[in-house]
Amino acid sequence: MTTVPSSCLVILAGGRSTRMGSDKAVIPFEGQRLIDRLVRRYSGIVDRIWLSAREDYGTGLPVVCDDPEAPAGPVGGIFSLAAALQALKPAVEGFVTVPVDAPHAPEDLIAQLSASGRCAVAQDPQRIHPTFAYWRCDTVTAVRADWTTGARAPSLQWLARQCQATFVTWPDSQPFININRPEDLTAAAAIKKAGA
Repeated sequence: MTTVPSSCLVILAGGRSTRMGSDKAVIPFEGQRLIDRLVRRYSGIVDRIWLSAREDYGTGLPVVCDDPEAPAGPVGGIFSLAAALQALKPAVEGFVTVPVDAPHAPEDLIAQLSASGRCAVAQDPQRIHPTFAYWRCDTVTAVRADWTTGARAPSLQWLARQCQATFVTWPDSQPFININRPEDLTAAAAIKKAGA
């Protein structure tokens, strides 16, 4: 597998998990916590893994908390990550994001999304998946400069449009299935059994 030294992976684990009723990062799935599953999957593929979260969940990975001046929600997380990486790791041009509740996230995510060097969002033939994306720090920072502080929190789809993101298509939606409710755990486990 190809290592991408100029970018890093950020696991998005800062949500409130209200529909699940407990923190999704620590939910066990096939014998390991969801967050540990993603760390293991990508640790040999990318040279840096960071967390967008309130804590490191015992992983020892660097954590970026949301900037209070940024909008609420995932766009605020992306704004905060771009600023933190530019300040702490200026050699890193961009970062790939993956949500913590995606147990089947594709192994080729890093290579596919960062290949063009432009902001890029994953999609399948039916829909886009903007939490699986490559964000250039300079592009995101430029968009943030035009955002009005205090305005209503925008969506990741809005951010992708503002960044003029390209789209990378996977043949089906299974790699992007996420776990929002307890019943989703059973559905996600069944995917592997069906493909075995």
